[in-house]
Order: sequence, then structure tokens, then C-alpha cells
Amino acid sequence: MKIFLLALTATALGAMGCTTNETINLTQEPTQQYAVENTQENTQENTMITMKIGNTDFSAVLYDNVTTQELVKQFPATYTMSELHGNEKYYDMPTSLPTNSERPATINKGDIMLYGNNCIVVFYDTFPNSYSYTKLGYIEDTTELEEAVGKGSIDVYFELK
Repeated sequence: MKIFLLALTATALGAMGCTTNETINLTQEPTQQYAVENTQENTQENTMITMKIGNTDFSAVLYDNVTTQELVKQFPATYTMSELHGNEKYYDMPTSLPTNSERPATINKGDIMLYGNNCIVVFYDTFPNSYSYTKLGYIEDTTELEEAVGKGSIDVYFELK
């Protein structure tokens, strides 16, 4: 019985460690390590796209995978993306896409991902992550991204370069 209570206590303490209120400063731009990871992940031919948000055009790289191959078949397209958590915009597509999800430890400002099999997500902040996504690509220069997305819903126009 003592072993059971000890194990239960250890589990509870471990779970509490995952819910700390400690603030983590991840507001810096993606690091060189992130750029290296992106480069290493992109060993094949990537697809360049333009994302137009308001009056600002952003160049983005889509990874060469089955998910992006299916996604670009729908371009050009305008998606009305909703706000979520003050760090991302999302759009629930009417059709499903193939997935290959993984759980990145950190979401980087400018990441473009698929949540589930139909939810396109554009992240405009960097933060620790506990969800699984299929990586689609990233925005090359995120300097004006947060200002462009603003608050609330936005229309984002996607097209191949």
C-alpha cells in the first residue's frame, strides 16, 4: 500500500510540474538552429508560395510532402482565418488532407502547419508546444507578420509563385 501511495504521489507531482505558471521568454525571432532544421528538413524540391494578408505579401516555403502536394491543388485560394490563443490564425478546410503529424517541442513564428486533417494554422508567435501537427512550411520573413494579422479574423490569399 505504501508503494502504491508513493507512486501516486510521484505521478501527481510530475503532472503538477507540467502545469507551472512560470513565464518562458520565447518572443525572439527563430534561431539559426531553426533555420538549420528547416534546411535539413527540405532535402527535396520545395514549393514557393505567396501569402497575402491585407496589403502585405509574405513569401513562404512549403515542404515537399504529400500534404502540401494536395494543398497546393486548391491554390489560388482565400481562407478566412480565425484567431486562436493570441498566437495563431486557423482555417477549417471543407476537405481532409493526408497527414504525417508529429509534436514539435517549439512552434516558431511563421510556421504553417496542419492540425488534425483539415485545419490550416499560421503561427505568428513563438512558444512551447504540446500538440501534434503536420508540418506544411514556414514564412521566410516574419518581420511584419504580427502587425499584418492583427486581432480577430483575417482573409489570407494563398497562391503559387
